[in-house]
Amino acid sequence: MKKIFIAAALGAIAIGGTARADIGIDARQADQSRQIDAGKRSGKLSIRERNVLNAEQRQIKRVEASLRVRGDNLSDRDERRLTVLLDSAQRHIRRLKQNRERGRNGIHF
Repeated sequence: MKKIFIAAALGAIAIGGTARADIGIDARQADQSRQIDAGKRSGKLSIRERNVLNAEQRQIKRVEASLRVRGDNLSDRDERRLTVLLDSAQRHIRRLKQNRERGRNGIHF
């Protein structure tokens, strides 16, 4: 009886951990989209920069969709791959928002 309980608990933890990681990936994607929209509103991103960043976000979503074809849950390797892509996209957003190129609402220095 004790072994069954332990096995059930470990199974629940494994399933919960995967779902939690998926939520983290989705939250990061939503946060990055909000950052791009905020850059548009503030004028820190030009139209060209927004188009590049939005294309990058679409590519990440395509990669995630292709990884999920095998099933709803992502493996640890797939999660690491998406994390690397999201980290790169975050650096790209930060770099483009801090450069001297501005959008219509931005002030040129």
